[in-house]
Amino acid sequence: MGVHYPPNHLQPAFAPWRRPLPATEQAGKEILSLPFHQHLTETDIDLVVSALAQALKTSGGA
Repeated sequence: MGVHYPPNHLQPAFAPWRRPLPATEQAGKEILSLPFHQHLTETDIDLVVSALAQALKTSGGA
């Protein structure tokens, strides 16, 4: 599980300036967020790599 943030223009703080940004909104639906931080263990890294490899395999991306 991870955290993925929606595009900035859809954040509540930017509501007064909200306008459609279709390319940004589409990218926000397709973006992949991977965990990268100093507290990842070797086990965590192995899990992420395995999950990514499996996702690519099942999607035909690899």
